[in-house]
Amino acid sequence: MPLHERDIHYFVDITLAHLNKITGNEIALRDPTIEFQSLVFSAYTGLIHLKGTAEGFVYFTASQQFLLHLDNSRHGRARTTEDSCRDVMKDITGTIAHTVHKRFGPALHVSEPRIFSTVPDDPIEMPPAVFVQPLIWRKEHAYFVLGLASSETT
Repeated sequence: MPLHERDIHYFVDITLAHLNKITGNEIALRDPTIEFQSLVFSAYTGLIHLKGTAEGFVYFTASQQFLLHLDNSRHGRARTTEDSCRDVMKDITGTIAHTVHKRFGPALHVSEPRIFSTVPDDPIEMPPAVFVQPLIWRKEHAYFVLGLASSETT
């Protein structure tokens, strides 16, 4: 049985709650889209694979400036290294993975987040439709992406 619509919203809600905690509720949402043919990637991406009652992935992808702004908000200083961007992405995806695991337990296996700074080397199998929620903060863009299929159809 696929995830209920409220469970799908849960993925977006936990991501936004974490980002709003860091930014002081300054994240602006743009109209979400459903993608059927391609995935969106930015400078840095944190990917989590999901297996169980639903199969697929969730990832967060953002520009370097978006992540540097987040890092500055968290630490009160601007670091400009690739490591700081990867640290911020690891924090975001780690929070998503931990919270999803707490909510769904053993019914949904949540992989360790994988962080990369380009399009992934190994292809990500795309479900028939992928939800994309664009976010903007300080004129910089990020995207929350969720691709799920019923475990019965995979």
